[in-house]
Amino acid sequence: MVSGAQLISIVVVGIALALTFVALVTLLAAVLKGQTKRGREAIRDNPVRTILVGLIAWLVFGSIAFWLYAQAHLVAACIAVLLPMLVNLLGAPGLYSHIGDRIAALRKRQMSDLGCVMSGTLLALLAACFPIFGWFLVLPLLLFAEFGAGFQALLRR
Repeated sequence: MVSGAQLISIVVVGIALALTFVALVTLLAAVLKGQTKRGREAIRDNPVRTILVGLIAWLVFGSIAFWLYAQAHLVAACIAVLLPMLVNLLGAPGLYSHIGDRIAALRKRQMSDLGCVMSGTLLALLAACFPIFGWFLVLPLLLFAEFGAGFQALLRR
């Protein structure tokens, strides 16, 4: 049984993690402006291709990591998991900036680039926290789109 104090601490930790993630993505967007712009263009130009690139890459890296883990190469398995996560971090500001642009367009308001990133990240986090639908549909699609946007942004000039 979870007591009231434990429940409050879980909620506080969840809110702190969400705010930390928003700050991280905003910082990445501020530091990597070109990367953010290319990632936003990749997701805007062809979102299906971006998601499919992410899906295929995560399947490949996940299979490699699983095989390495089964062979008891733990360090190599960790690297095979961390590499796509780093690419996700590169693509996250572009994806969430695009989501924030869409929010601003729906509200018929102008927002700064960092404001778009913050609002897009918050909306995506809230959608991903929704039970069942968010956990098993929204969150994987966001992860695949982040990777696809990051990978395509690395390849674009």
